[in-house]
Parts: sequence; structure tokens; C-alpha cells
Amino acid sequence: MSNEKATRKSTISWLAEVTKKYLVLLSLFSTLLAIPVGFYFNKAIVSNKPLISNTVLVLAFLTIFPSMIQLKTEGLLKSMKKVKEIFLSLLYVFIVSPLLAFLIAPTLGDPHIGVGYVAANVVPASSASIGYVLIAGGSIELATVLAVLTLILGIPLIPILIGMYSSSVSISVPMEPIVNSLVEVLVLPLILGQLTRYILLKTKGAPYVDKTIKPHLSLATMLSMLVLIFVLVLNQAMTIINKPMLALLIIVYQSIVIVALLLVSTLISKALKISYEDHQALAMISVTKNQSVAAAMATAALGPQSALAPALIPIIQPVLAIAYLNAESWIRKFLKS
Repeated sequence: MSNEKATRKSTISWLAEVTKKYLVLLSLFSTLLAIPVGFYFNKAIVSNKPLISNTVLVLAFLTIFPSMIQLKTEGLLKSMKKVKEIFLSLLYVFIVSPLLAFLIAPTLGDPHIGVGYVAANVVPASSASIGYVLIAGGSIELATVLAVLTLILGIPLIPILIGMYSSSVSISVPMEPIVNSLVEVLVLPLILGQLTRYILLKTKGAPYVDKTIKPHLSLATMLSMLVLIFVLVLNQAMTIINKPMLALLIIVYQSIVIVALLLVSTLISKALKISYEDHQALAMISVTKNQSVAAAMATAALGPQSALAPALIPIIQPVLAIAYLNAESWIRKFLKS
């Protein structure tokens, strides 16, 4: 039996590594597959909008829940002393990113798509963000603090920011569905994830939680994300086919936003003498966004048609994040010089 468990564990670990290695290509494949499928089954999709919306919520929950089990809230007080880094992260997440989104969204034409784009830029860190920090050799402790703070503060601030933009473009966005979706895809996974973590820590121990089941949780997150991307693009297939330049524009705009934020954060970290480890935690948590949450909110409040941006951004976000991580040696030298 132990040999079977070891074999199963090694298989899961291998699958998780392969999926992680080719996540960008798999995301692209999921997108390209969903477009013709969405075109062929367009009538069925149009007649089942409530089912699509509920599916998005379920998949968003499944994408986020595993990362909430991995989220370490123990020992957060120690990293809470890094006031400068925390302030900068909150500035990037809740002021700079929304401001850029507010400026870009009106140029997308359809105000509903614009609201979806804003939602994609005001949500907290993605489930992959702490993983990026780990790969970069950044401070996991600080990354955890920033992830938890942006998560908690995002619950009241996200509806306010979306409401500010929607009122400026004369779009009526009901706040109740946004708040409900935040509870369903942020608060509920956080509570259940931390409860699950506590039970596992007590019954199985820390090595089991932080090492043994980590590949299982990572694989579950990535597979759920790929299915979510498929469903989101499936529902947006006709829009992408009829307006390919709009889809390309969203990807280009988000690329500019991510590159600009990474560049600005690097320059500011240099000016304020922030260490490489703390900078990587600050940059990755502040710049990479949880599009699962954005998709759930946009779909709940305005319908699936507003989820175009959250459907497309996962194609480019990991590419730019990984490209930045590959510049590790240059960033280290720049911050130390």
C-alpha cells in the first residue's frame, strides 16, 4: 500500500510540475479550443446564461479554495512590521491599478466590457502570486501578509471601486450580486480553506500540509483555472470572433499595465532601498490579479458578456510574470547597486 501511495504521490507531483511548466501554453490551448466550440454551440450557450453564470462561480471557488489551504496565516505579526512595503502594495493594488483601469476601460467601447476590465484590475492577488514569489526567491512571509491584507481590504473596497467607475459611465451595476460573489469566491474559500488547514495541521501535521499535499492542491488550482478559462472564452466566443481587434486590444492594454507597474515598482524599490526578497513579494502580489474573482463578479453583476477581460487576461498575465522572474539576476544587481 505504501508503494502505491508513493507512486500516486510521484505521479501527482509530476503532473503538477508538467502543468505548471506548460501552464501558459495550456491556457492558450484552452482559449483556442473554446472559440470554435463556443461558436458551434452558440445557441445552447445563449439559452443557458444562468447555468454559465453558476458554473463560473463554482469554478472560481474551486480555483481559489486550494490556495486558501496553502495560505499561511501563522506568524503574520512579524512581517506586519514592514510598514513601507505594505503601504506600497496597498497603493499599487487599490489606487494605481484602479486608476489605470479607469483610464483604459472607456476606450473599449462597450461599457459593460469596460466594467469587466475594471473588475479585472481591482481584485486582489491571484492564487499563483505566492508561487511566483517562491520561484523568484522572494519573501514568502511578506507575500503572505500582503495577500491576506489585500484580500481582507478588497472585500469592502472592490464594490466601491466598481461602483465609482460604473456610475461614471452611467451603467447601473447592482452591488448585491458583487458582494454575494465576493462572499462566495473569496470569503467562503478563505474560511473553509483555513478551517481545512487547521484540521489537517492538527491531524496530519505541518509537513503533510506544506509539502505532501502541496502538489495535489497546486494541480487542482491549475486544472480548475484552465477549465474556468475554457468556460469564460466559450461564452465570449462570438464576441471574440466578431470583434477580434477588441480582444487583442484588451491583451495589449493589460500587457502595458503589467509592464508599467513592474517597472514603477522596481524603480521605487530601488529608491527606497527595499531588498530584492521584499521587492519580489511586493511586485508579484501587487501586479498579478485573481481573474477568477473578477470573472465571478462581472458575471454575477452584469452577465457573462462582461467577463471578456477576465477571460483573456490569464493568457498574458503569467507570460509577463514569468518573463519578469527570468530577469532575476538583473533585478538583484539593479536593487543592490
